[in-house]
Amino acid sequence: MKKIKPATSTGRKVGIESRYFFSIVDTKKILRSSMKSAGIPEADKVIQKNESAIVDLTKEIVETKHEVKSIRVLLERRTSKFEGLTEYDQHFIKTFAKQAAISLAETLTKKAVAPAGPKPIIYLSFDGDIYREPKSQYHCRIETSSRRMMLIRTLMTSKKYVPTRTLIEITGLATPKSVRSAVYEIKQLVEKRLKVPNFIDGWQDSGYRINPDIILKKA
Repeated sequence: MKKIKPATSTGRKVGIESRYFFSIVDTKKILRSSMKSAGIPEADKVIQKNESAIVDLTKEIVETKHEVKSIRVLLERRTSKFEGLTEYDQHFIKTFAKQAAISLAETLTKKAVAPAGPKPIIYLSFDGDIYREPKSQYHCRIETSSRRMMLIRTLMTSKKYVPTRTLIEITGLATPKSVRSAVYEIKQLVEKRLKVPNFIDGWQDSGYRINPDIILKKA
């Protein structure tokens, strides 16, 4: 049976997915991706079972605007009640919610900001040079065997946030505080020498990544 499309205040009928700045299609896409990241199988079936819940979830997400903490709490509360997820423990639900909250916040922010200019391209050479063109003007160097360089190379291999614990294991940095200090030093160096701010992006408990608004390439 075909559903009747809701009418706007002007009386014109519109599709329900066009009513929200952040659409139901966006929500489904991110939920599907987040379920996969959390190891939850048959995401399509879960989404299909919970169509009406996803409509409500989308509306609530829009109303939270960019308050990521609220989005995460909302996702944990809502997804823990989804049909098809009851067999999974709270660890998987929280992992799923955290992944989705990050993606939702990023997408909301991207849609709210006007398109920017071209992304700056930064090059990393095998011998520790970090630069952008013209190299003679924008250049710095980090020891190839240093923990800071290991941190950069680790982040370079992933488009997602790398957890702080993983960075500690790979780089040899002793504590979360050591990782934060290394990230701060790298960001300051790149901003001072290359004139590119926010080289590394951090997100609460999720870890760190190369800022997606910057292209980092091997030289």
